[in-house]
Amino acid sequence: LVDLYANRPEPAFANAVVDAWIGAEAYRLYTWGTVTRLAGGGDMGAAGSVNKVWWSELDIRLHETALELAPEDRRWRDAYLFSLAGPIYAGTNEIQRNIVAERILGLPREAKG
Repeated sequence: LVDLYANRPEPAFANAVVDAWIGAEAYRLYTWGTVTRLAGGGDMGAAGSVNKVWWSELDIRLHETALELAPEDRRWRDAYLFSLAGPIYAGTNEIQRNIVAERILGLPREAKG
């Protein structure tokens, strides 16, 4: 990683690597909180929608950063292409955001017009 970074002195690249690490660490801690809640008898509920949106968007960003590190690696490229499906499968992120808005934030449903 150090050798690769030495060839890419752009601050934007360094920021992308740091952001990827921070995002992965934040998601790890969030997951531990979820496991703790479930182990204590709680349920996933609408928090599953937060988890789905967060992970699917983080997954894309992590793969984009990996491709910056290893642009010729076919495995990362294939994994990146698969990550693009994340915001769609298991309920689109737009639907998941509506669930968060209504069930967690208590916002009213959008009026049908």
